[in-house]
Amino acid sequence: MKKQQLNRRLYYLHLSMANTWGNTWQYIRDTIEMKLKKQIRLKYETLDKKLQRLSQEQIKTPNEHHNFYPIVVNNTNITFTKNETALLEKGLKYNLHNKKKNCLTILALEAETAISSVPITDREYYRKKVSDHIEKLKHQKTRPQPQQSNRIQHHKINISQTQRQ
Repeated sequence: MKKQQLNRRLYYLHLSMANTWGNTWQYIRDTIEMKLKKQIRLKYETLDKKLQRLSQEQIKTPNEHHNFYPIVVNNTNITFTKNETALLEKGLKYNLHNKKKNCLTILALEAETAISSVPITDREYYRKKVSDHIEKLKHQKTRPQPQQSNRIQHHKINISQTQRQ
């Protein structure tokens, strides 16, 4: 409704100006439109330049190369393998995951308890899924071998101060 009223008022203003200015109204209107188009073009050009500048800033990759210092500093005469060093670099809060001998049996019993609450028609499907998953776990190696953790604990290896935060 409001837009219609504005369009109607603009139309009546246009007719009024055409009656007042006669033949020169066409020239006046063209001059106004030309100046408006010029201002709009300048505005869009500046917006395009800003957008182009922003996109170029985001595309640039940093040229700086950061030198990171090692977390583990070996002040002993003991040499470590890559696996042992990688384990030490995980930091003080890293938990060594040692599997218990009967963890798969416990997992299977817990799964069977959970499966007993499933409808009878779906039980075989879930048993198959669980057995496949347990087989995968059975053949999976543990991450830190016990000998690595024992060696680290035996020599009382220290981790650099940067890690103690």
